[in-house]
Amino acid sequence: MLKGGRLSASRADVVAFTSSLDADKRIARSTILVNEAHVMALARGKIIDQSDAKKLLRALQSLEHGIRFGKRVEDIHVLIEESVTHTVGDRIGGKLHTAKSRNDQVVTAIRMAMRSVVVELSTMMLSVETRLLLLAQKHMMSIFPGYTHLQPAQPITFSHYLLSVLDSFLRNNERLTQYYARLNMSPMGAGALAGSSFNIDRRYVARLLGFDGLVENSLDAVAGRDFILEFIGLSSIIALDLSRLAQDLIFYSCADVGLLELPDVFTSTSSIMPQKKNPDPLELIRARMARLTGDAMAASTLIHALPTGYNLDFQELTPIVWSSGHTLVSSLKILEDLIPRLRLIPGATGKANFLLTSATEIANALVRDFGFSFRDAHRSVGKAVRRAAQKKQTLSELEVEDWNNALHVTLDDRDLVRIQKATDLEHVVGSYRTLGSPKPGETRRMIRQRSRKLTILKRENDFLQRGLERVEPKLHEACRTL
Repeated sequence: MLKGGRLSASRADVVAFTSSLDADKRIARSTILVNEAHVMALARGKIIDQSDAKKLLRALQSLEHGIRFGKRVEDIHVLIEESVTHTVGDRIGGKLHTAKSRNDQVVTAIRMAMRSVVVELSTMMLSVETRLLLLAQKHMMSIFPGYTHLQPAQPITFSHYLLSVLDSFLRNNERLTQYYARLNMSPMGAGALAGSSFNIDRRYVARLLGFDGLVENSLDAVAGRDFILEFIGLSSIIALDLSRLAQDLIFYSCADVGLLELPDVFTSTSSIMPQKKNPDPLELIRARMARLTGDAMAASTLIHALPTGYNLDFQELTPIVWSSGHTLVSSLKILEDLIPRLRLIPGATGKANFLLTSATEIANALVRDFGFSFRDAHRSVGKAVRRAAQKKQTLSELEVEDWNNALHVTLDDRDLVRIQKATDLEHVVGSYRTLGSPKPGETRRMIRQRSRKLTILKRENDFLQRGLERVEPKLHEACRTL
C-alpha cells in the first residue's frame, strides 16, 4: 500500500526483518479504536463525508471481532488500513489516513494498551497486599528474628516483618496510580510531528478514547517515550521488592534456619536426593525479577542519544513493556496463593543464636537500671555473650558469677532477675516504645492504618478499572449516533 510512489516494492526478507506485527498483536484492538475515534473526528470536522465515515466505521468495527495476522506487512497500522480498504474500496479506504500518521497512532494505541497493563498490575498487587495484611493480623504476637548482615540481630514479630514488606508494596501501588495520570494523556492528532492543516479536534478524540487530556506539543507527543521508561523503571522497583521477598522466604524456609514451612504445592524435590524440598517457584521469581531490572537498563540504552522525532528504534521498546507486565503479574499470582499458606515452625526462635538477639535490650537495661554508659554496657554484654558461647549456654542461663565477671560489678539475686527478664524475647518486643516498632500495640495501629490505605487504593483502582470499561461502549455509542 505504501509503495509505488517514492519507492518501489521492498524485498520480502526486509519487510519480515522490519515488521513489528507479532508484537503489535497487543495493540491491535487499541489501534482499531484509535481509527474509529479518528474517523469520528474527520466526520465531525467535515473533512470527510458522513456516508464515507459510516462505511469506514462499519469496516473498522468488523475488525474488532478478529484480524488475520498471517499477512506479512510492516505493522498493525498498515494491516488495518489495508483490511479496511479491501472492504470499502480504494476511494473510501484511502481517506482513513487523512490527518494522521502512524507516528501519533502507534503511540496512542500503546498508551491505551498500557493503561490495562497498569490497572491489572495494580489489581494483582492489591490482592497480594491484602493477603500480607491478613497474615500480619494473625502473627502480632509471633516472635521472629530481625536480621542484619544475614545474622540474627534483634527480636521482632512475624507481623512486623510482613508489614515491612506490605509498606514497600503499598508505595509501589501509589507510584502506579501517580504514573497512570501521566500515562493517560492522548498524543493523537500530533500527526508525524507537526500536527495537521486539517482542523482535527484533538480534545474530542481524547475524550472518545478515555484520555484525561493531551500530550500537547506535537513533537513531544510522537517523540517522547519517557512514559515507557517510567513504567519499566517502576517495574524494576517492584521487581526488586518481589525479589527480596522471594529471597527472604527461601532463606527463612531453609532447613538450617527453619523459621518457615513452605506449602508442598509450591516446592519440588530432587531427582536424586529424596529428603529435598526445593523452593523452585520462589527461585524463578528471583531470577525473573533480575531479568526485569536488566530490561530497565536495556530500555534506557536503547533510546540513549536518539535524535528528536520518531525513530523505528522505538519499535523495540514495547515488547519490553508487555514482557515486564506479564512477568510481574504471573509472579504476583504465585505469591497471592503462597502467602496465606506460610506456616511458622513452632519453637524455631528458641534456638541459641536467636535467643542472643536479646543482647541489645540487656545493654539498654544496664543503662536504665544500673547507671552504665551505653558503650560500657555494650562491651560488658559482649563479654557475657562470649562467656555464654564458651559454656554453650544462653544468656538467660548465665549465673551471677558470670555476670559479675562480665560487668565488673557485684550483683545480688534481684539484680540477676532484672537482667534475666531482659533476656526474654517476648519481654523485649513488649518493651519497645518508639513509633513504628514491633510492639503489639504499635503493630495493631499500623495494621489499622494500612487497612485504611488499602481501602483507598482499591477505590482508586476500581475507579480506573470502571473508566477503562466505559471507553469502548461510549465510543461505540458515539459511532452509532453518526
